[in-house]
Amino acid sequence: MKNTHTVTILLADDHAMMREGTRKLLEEDSSLEVIGEAQDGAEVLTFCQRMQPDVVVLDISMKGMNGFGAAQALLTHPQPGHTPPAILVLTAYDQIAYVQTMLKFGVKGYWLKSASGSNIRQAIHDIAQGKHSLSPEIRQLLDEERATLTGPREPLTGRELEVLRLVVQGLRNTEISKRLSVSVKTIETHLTSLYGKLGVQSRAEAIALAQRQGLLLEER
Repeated sequence: MKNTHTVTILLADDHAMMREGTRKLLEEDSSLEVIGEAQDGAEVLTFCQRMQPDVVVLDISMKGMNGFGAAQALLTHPQPGHTPPAILVLTAYDQIAYVQTMLKFGVKGYWLKSASGSNIRQAIHDIAQGKHSLSPEIRQLLDEERATLTGPREPLTGRELEVLRLVVQGLRNTEISKRLSVSVKTIETHLTSLYGKLGVQSRAEAIALAQRQGLLLEER
């Protein structure tokens, strides 16, 4: 009979070596049980629907549906009758826009892959109990951001970040609309929204700010 205090976990990362290493670190704690692995967001959603893990340890950069899409789907559009899993983002990326977006979706934890195994294990226990868990580096980022803001600024949504990335790549609105399978008007709406959130008035200003502040995840 399974220990009632066992925390069941899904590992989501597009690198098999990373999943294997994380699994070994977590399994040093007998009260943590890795019950599955996923290499993209679509697999995360399918697995969670079938197995309902307590915690998802989620990378951001994955092929196909990335961590943003998976987190948003799980936390803002949960399956009827299903309790959404607690999500611990485990990533190499510490851009403030990414942290804010994930927290807006409702993730409970955000840690960097440079963290020790003991810290990650404790973070999983914390979020499984409904607590929040942020690495010291992420807490510092948030503190610095709050200190520099003259007023509240809403974080970019996952879709707005996606549009901004394509703008930085030099795509025109018509090309972006085809890439994302939405109308040009929808792209214009996203651009208007992200311009307002970033405090810029043009495409060029948005590109410059994105590059200066590291708002975009670099392609790997």
